[in-house]
Amino acid sequence: MLFNTIKVFKYYLLLLSIFSINLSALSFVEVSPIESISLLEKSEIVLNNQELSLHNVLQEKAFQPYHQSYLNAGVSQSYVWIKFKLKNSSIVAIDKALVFSSPLLESIALYKGVNATSELKGLFVQQSEHKTTSYYYKLHLEPLYEMTYYVKVHSYYNPLGFSITLQDEKKFLEEDHIKQLITVLLMGMLLALMLYALSVSFYLKDKSYFYYALYLAFIIYQQLTYMGLTQIYCSYECIVFDMKIAVYKVSTMMLSSALFAMHFLKTQEIPWLHRIYKLFLVLIVVEMVVFSLPMFYNMQIIILTGALFIVLNLLSGVISYLHGHKEARLYIVGFSIVFMAYVLMIVDALGLLSIIQEFPNLLMWCSTIEALILSLAFADRYKLLEEEKVKMDRALVENFQNREKIITNEVRKKTAQLHQALDTKALLLKEVHHRIKNNLQIILSMVRLQSDKSNNKATIEKFVNLENRINAIAKTYNLLLPEDDLNAIDMQEYIESLIQDIQESMDEINYTIEIETDIDAIVPLRESVYIGIIINELVTNAYKHAFEGNSGVISISLHKENDVYILIIEDNGKGFIYNKESTSLGLKLIHALVYEQLKGTIEMKTNGLTHYTIRFKI
Repeated sequence: MLFNTIKVFKYYLLLLSIFSINLSALSFVEVSPIESISLLEKSEIVLNNQELSLHNVLQEKAFQPYHQSYLNAGVSQSYVWIKFKLKNSSIVAIDKALVFSSPLLESIALYKGVNATSELKGLFVQQSEHKTTSYYYKLHLEPLYEMTYYVKVHSYYNPLGFSITLQDEKKFLEEDHIKQLITVLLMGMLLALMLYALSVSFYLKDKSYFYYALYLAFIIYQQLTYMGLTQIYCSYECIVFDMKIAVYKVSTMMLSSALFAMHFLKTQEIPWLHRIYKLFLVLIVVEMVVFSLPMFYNMQIIILTGALFIVLNLLSGVISYLHGHKEARLYIVGFSIVFMAYVLMIVDALGLLSIIQEFPNLLMWCSTIEALILSLAFADRYKLLEEEKVKMDRALVENFQNREKIITNEVRKKTAQLHQALDTKALLLKEVHHRIKNNLQIILSMVRLQSDKSNNKATIEKFVNLENRINAIAKTYNLLLPEDDLNAIDMQEYIESLIQDIQESMDEINYTIEIETDIDAIVPLRESVYIGIIINELVTNAYKHAFEGNSGVISISLHKENDVYILIIEDNGKGFIYNKESTSLGLKLIHALVYEQLKGTIEMKTNGLTHYTIRFKI
């Protein structure tokens, strides 16, 4: 309904412009050899939606004066008949070019008089030679010549808008050549910008560049026809095909522009706007398929959809910018420029205004400026991204530094707490060892008190053995308390101190025993106690049983080879016969300590001398 209303409105607007002028009879137009003449304002016209022959038009007497220089019926599929009279009052012949300004006129028929055969031109007229962007006829006016001309103009696929001028052919051809040159230069600029966007799209893997290159390609293709270059350089079949896909050409421009806007403006971050674009894409595709069919062909709907689309594109740029996408600012500037060109082209195509005729290259100029601005927008976009990256890197570094400070302070705090705990633990452990030492000294004192009360030699000997065993344990704690490392006993100092105590305990008997030591090992507390008890038992036994005459040599060595500790205790005494069944308590204690506590082995030689080799790992 809306489209029919617009169509009726513009039709009656055109009729009103015809009938609102005085209805005086058409007079002859005096032709000058030099002067250019605008003929429409000196003509009579008939606008009809049906095709009529010249005879029918004359019979109906429908011609009315039209005093405007440009006729614009929009995409109306109308037929226009034009009548004008030319007169050459001079005595020399005059040659002129009858020029129709629009390159999109599909059919033009020129009648030189009522009974003359028409001379056809236009997009749907196959011509042997056509080298100008506008269609024109060569007119030869003989001296003292008068003639009435009739022209029928029709366009089905394209807007019906044109002016008619009578010009000098040479001057017209020169101006048309300049017009073609300017058009080619503008297209070259657009093509260069298109190739730039395309190359950047592949280099940066950015779809927005690709869709913009596609959009520029469709503009170039559309403008080739709009500016008349297709009609000059393509075959008749290509021209006809190009006209019939007019709906596709406009629709693909909208599709590529919409895809570009969606990706460049990041509409996916604005869900409701992204949904509108998706619906618009579906609408464009449906319209493209339906209205390209001959039975449903309607370019007006496509044009009105395009009008809504350019408004959406401009508003989307503003919305995206307000949502924080700073790169949309140059998009708004660039599209605002081309927006004005699209608006003027749309109202011209609908036949509401006739401004675009004065600026046929307007869309190309605006698109070139837009492309240049958007090329800056692409650079601006990545500049903003780089600035954002710098900010994020700076924030990340600051955050890292803050976290590092927090972690450092926390580590220091935990380390201090750990040191305090370790100091406390070490202090407590020393206190425990100190108490163990004191308790062992108390036990040792109690044993000695009991020993002093006894007069039995065998009992005293047993008390002495017990004292030595307790003393072997206590010696370890005597050495341990001054050390910082509570788990590393210097065995040389420990064993030498232990041997000295054993020798002192044996002073009551007249022994002349020499003890040789070769000690080089650091052993933990637990194992050092076991080693001390073993040495005490074996050295004490050697003192008591190994030597005849109470003299001899005992040697003790302790070394670490790889992971194995080797303890060797031997004497040069008389030896003894080992009987497992009658083994003394001391030897049983040694076996238990070696095999069960140290998880080691013991080798014994008791024939002629006594030799013990004990191996164990820690």
